[in-house]
Amino acid sequence: MKKMCAILATMIAFSTVSTMTIFADEVQQKLPLVKELPEMKELEQSDAKMESQYMTKSGTIKSIEKEKDYYTISVALPDDEFGIVYTVNENAFIVNSENGNFMTFDELKSDMNITAIVAKNSPMTMSLPPITNAVVLVVGEQNFAATGYFNEELISEDTPAMLQLNISEETKIVDMAGSKKLFTQDDVKNQDCLVVYGITTRSIPAQTNPVFVMILDKQEIEEEKEEEIIDTIQQQEMGEKEEQTEPTSNAVNFVPLREIAENKGFTVTWAANDKPVLLQKDDVTIEIVVGQKEYKKGTEVLQAEKAPELIKSKIYVSENILP
Repeated sequence: MKKMCAILATMIAFSTVSTMTIFADEVQQKLPLVKELPEMKELEQSDAKMESQYMTKSGTIKSIEKEKDYYTISVALPDDEFGIVYTVNENAFIVNSENGNFMTFDELKSDMNITAIVAKNSPMTMSLPPITNAVVLVVGEQNFAATGYFNEELISEDTPAMLQLNISEETKIVDMAGSKKLFTQDDVKNQDCLVVYGITTRSIPAQTNPVFVMILDKQEIEEEKEEEIIDTIQQQEMGEKEEQTEPTSNAVNFVPLREIAENKGFTVTWAANDKPVLLQKDDVTIEIVVGQKEYKKGTEVLQAEKAPELIKSKIYVSENILP
């Protein structure tokens, strides 16, 4: 009997040790997963989609005018009867889409097809046609021009189609500073770029051998300079006096319309200088006309304390207009 008890005790002991060993192994297998969790988060963050800080717009040149240190280019757009006006620095790059070679402003002519590269945070007037700044121009339709953020695999998800670059020795790579450096595909990785390319594969992502790649600057736009140029153009078109920089009324509290309205959650749309400015928020629509005291809130016609004024491309209104 004592011998039998000893055997049973031994079996129970081995069973307990065995069970504990299995449990410990399971815990040990799970522990590395806890340690790897931060790395997995980093991987997810690295795979997060990065969007380009630039956009493109294609059209046909209507006219070109030389100003002091920049050009104004009026462009007809296929989807907009009013078109657009670009201000372009005299030192900006102009790229031939056929071969990636650089062109000069003197080579630009009316009826040429161009694609303008515009920073997404570049200021734009509310007039028709709108005025904004273009940082690069691509001329011609022989190849496609697109902007995108290209990751470690040289894939961009925000080009017109998901695009992967196969850079060859024939691909011309430059930066916006015109650096005298031999760039490689490693310089293109994790960068915002303008690419000029032709044939693509039907795969996903579509693959292409680009003719030209420009590494675009991080957006540190000289907004004050751009606004100064845009203001000058609009003053000339509106016939405003250059010395007029503030609203003329001292008795009425005037506020900048767009800034205040957007802070209150309104969307602001202005079709043209002689048409109403539309403020829309939920079911509320307000119509304001520059130079007129009367304005509409829905179907109700109201009176502002003073007529709205256009001062250096900004509309100022009586504070009581905005609810």
